[in-house]
Amino acid sequence: MKDNNNSEEKSELSTSGRFRRNLLSRSGSLIAGFALVSGGLTAVPALASTENNDASDFTAFIRLSRLLTGHNSLDIQLGERLYSAMCQQNAQFAGWVKQLSDYVQQNNIPDVETLDEKLKQHPLHEPMMAIVKAWYSGVIEPGYHATVYGYQQALMYQIPRDGMVIPTYAHNGPDYWVANPPPVDRLLTF
Repeated sequence: MKDNNNSEEKSELSTSGRFRRNLLSRSGSLIAGFALVSGGLTAVPALASTENNDASDFTAFIRLSRLLTGHNSLDIQLGERLYSAMCQQNAQFAGWVKQLSDYVQQNNIPDVETLDEKLKQHPLHEPMMAIVKAWYSGVIEPGYHATVYGYQQALMYQIPRDGMVIPTYAHNGPDYWVANPPPVDRLLTF
C-alpha cells in the first residue's frame, strides 16, 4: 500500500515538473518575443496575419509540399513558418505555388520525380526545389547565419530517426531532459 502511494506521488511530481518546465519555456519565448518587438525588430508573422496570403494559398502549399516531399504527415506549424518566410523573402512565391499546383493538376503529375523531369528547363523548377530544400533542411536560405524554421521537424532527420540521433551537443538528442532517465540496474562503485 505504501509503495502505491509513492508511485502516485512520483507521478504527480513528474507531471507538475513537466508543467513547470513547459510554463517556463513558454514564458521565456513570450519575453523574447516582446524584446524583439520592442527593440524594433520584427519576428516572422504568423500566416493568419499576413495580408497577401490566405488559407487557400497555404492549403495549396501544403498539398504541393506533400507531393514534392512524398510525405503526407507534414508538420503544419513548420509549414506555416516556411510558407510565411518564403513569401516574405520573395513576393512572387505565392504565385509560383499556385502555378506549380495548377501545373500538377493539369498534367496529372503522380510524384515528384515525374514533376522534376518535366520541369528541368522550366522557370518553375527553382521554386519547386526551394520548397523541397526548405522541408528537408528546415531553412530557406544558405549560409551559417540562416534562420532555422524547423530543426527536429526537418525531414532529413525523420527518415533515419529510428537509427540515428539528430546531431546536437546534447548527447541524448534535443529535449532529452523531458524523457525519464533509464533505470539504474546497479550502482557504480568508485
